[in-house]
Amino acid sequence: MTARAGRHQPVMRHATVDALRPCLGGLIVDGTAGQGGHAQALLDAGAEQILAIDLDPDAVRWLSRRFQSDPRVQPLHASYSDLPQAIGADRAAGVLLDLGVSSKQLETAERGFSFRLEGPLDMRFDPTAGAPAVQLVNRLPEADLAALIREYGEERRSRAVARRIVASRPIETTTELARAVARAFPGRRRRHPATRTFQAIRIATNDELDVLRNGLAGARLALRAGGRLAVIAFHSLEDRIVKQAFRRWAQEGLGEVLTRRPIRPNRSETQHNPRARSARLRVFSVVGRS
Repeated sequence: MTARAGRHQPVMRHATVDALRPCLGGLIVDGTAGQGGHAQALLDAGAEQILAIDLDPDAVRWLSRRFQSDPRVQPLHASYSDLPQAIGADRAAGVLLDLGVSSKQLETAERGFSFRLEGPLDMRFDPTAGAPAVQLVNRLPEADLAALIREYGEERRSRAVARRIVASRPIETTTELARAVARAFPGRRRRHPATRTFQAIRIATNDELDVLRNGLAGARLALRAGGRLAVIAFHSLEDRIVKQAFRRWAQEGLGEVLTRRPIRPNRSETQHNPRARSARLRVFSVVGRS
């Protein structure tokens, strides 16, 4: 998602604008607006109307301040999985979904997303709803925890990780969890050993994959004829769901996949923003709607 405003450009800024350029004259829904980087890029390209949605109340407050003098942007606290209800009777010309956790969320210790910062083990995109990650980490049986880490984190050492987590309970903070996970990985490693486990627990805490499936279906229904859906995914689980949905819709005659292969960030972008390395952009165009 978008990096902190004023410090970094949003991920795949130019490719995203190019994908949605035919939609600039109608309503564009930024379903994961974050700090508003993509919304600003679309405005700079000539967008006439943007509905900036985010599940994070802090992000919505930021968006309200950032665009308070721009009538083209309407911030809204909502989940992109409820997109048809959010836009009402309108039909969108374009929808953008920039998936995953934002840099701002990662950099805010009290949100509990980062294994590098000491904070409460929360990980909720909307801290006003649902159960925090600390409950899952401390209550889930070891076998179920291992299965979750293997499925959502694609972690090969999931059983060892789950065993170390259970042995370290109760776990209350991000750094306590990171230390417990690290004990399952003897020796030095290029990547922090808690990376995949934190991803898995975050996905489970926010039910991200089911939200994505529902959000894709809702976005397609919300688009008008010729409308475009652009999705930026950051790991294989998300990207597989997007790829399969687009392929199925095309087979059903509901539209056209505009990206035979996902668009990837160029070398210059990944050098300036390492988080962009794993980004994949896919685009679908709806047909036959009026």
